[in-house]
Amino acid sequence: MKCKAVRAAILGFLLTLAAGVPLGAQAGVEPGLDWTRVTERDLNVASVFLTARDRGPRAALDSLERLAAQDPWIRAKGHPLAHAIGRYTMEQRKDLGVIGECTPRFQSGCFHGVLEGYFLQGGTIDRASVGSICAGQVRGFERMECWHGLGHGLMVHHAGDFRQALTLCDALQADQPRRECQDGIFMERAIRAIGAESINVGDGPGIGGHAHGAEGHEGHATARSLAAGAREGAAARVMAKVAARTERQQLCSGVDSGHQRSCWAYQSMVLMSLNWPHYPRALRGCDAAPAQAVRDCYQGFGKQMLGVSSGDVPRMLEACRQGDPAHATDCLMGGVEYFTDLDWRIEPGIAFCRQVPGEAKARCYEMIGARLTLAHTDPEPVRAACRRVEPAYVRACLAGAGMRES
Repeated sequence: MKCKAVRAAILGFLLTLAAGVPLGAQAGVEPGLDWTRVTERDLNVASVFLTARDRGPRAALDSLERLAAQDPWIRAKGHPLAHAIGRYTMEQRKDLGVIGECTPRFQSGCFHGVLEGYFLQGGTIDRASVGSICAGQVRGFERMECWHGLGHGLMVHHAGDFRQALTLCDALQADQPRRECQDGIFMERAIRAIGAESINVGDGPGIGGHAHGAEGHEGHATARSLAAGAREGAAARVMAKVAARTERQQLCSGVDSGHQRSCWAYQSMVLMSLNWPHYPRALRGCDAAPAQAVRDCYQGFGKQMLGVSSGDVPRMLEACRQGDPAHATDCLMGGVEYFTDLDWRIEPGIAFCRQVPGEAKARCYEMIGARLTLAHTDPEPVRAACRRVEPAYVRACLAGAGMRES
């Protein structure tokens, strides 16, 4: 138990460094920490940030990828660690241009972390300048990840006030940047609502471990209080727990209609956390969304399901079947988003579409085509990738990319 506590303290120390907090400000780090208990994993994680310091975020992400290939724990924490690399590098360089050294590995966490770091350092932005913050990104997916990271960063900038953050996202003129920025805000809000330990697109630890475990601890505390005869105190805690659960279930209730789709796309994360592992109950929560947002909630559920199961497609297919059949394909579309977001290579998404039921294949490959246009500005790589899908669906892939067969 002591080893675990020491290890947790060391890892917290490393991640706090990564967040850009000066050593002198780290009240939770004890000078007498027993470094003889540092594990190989602790040292491996530390080495990633030494690489970021000495050689920049691209090399650090290469290092993290090599470690993740050998250590399942690091692989599961890849996205929050990539966020931390971005924040740390921003702290070191103090130049937003460092975002150009990020890569899409680990669900593009580095892009998001750089934007968080910008605001953690007191970076400013207003309605006039918000449109230029991601202008330096050349490829479509880089701009998209930059806009998404901006949403996370604005939540940092406004201390979690999502309404203030949204006013700046809404100032973006084009639909896609505006939606990506809004998604970043509502993703950050959902993460905070479930008490996840860090930002994680996959959200496995936050759903299956941290958040669910927290409820278990509350239950044990209540049982002990009842056993001691403190019935009134226990009842108050139960009522507080019920109130908190109700509040999380209704995160989107006070959101205006123009932001409902983004809100419900990540409300699925909250529903999964509250109802884990009862998929039908979580999907019934999606059914309660406004009509225009039900599809977004189901798609978000599919994406989060793959995250919590480390990409287990059969498990995700089964979970998607347990909701309203009319939205089963919407749920499956979360798989295209999940697999292409991993590192913006299209092959994992194509492999996923090969596994979906026949009635969902055309739409699956259409979405592949749409994602390809974000990864490539040149149409030829898009056409070449669409030719690699199942022959019957080449036309669907091209249609999703806005192209025709030549």
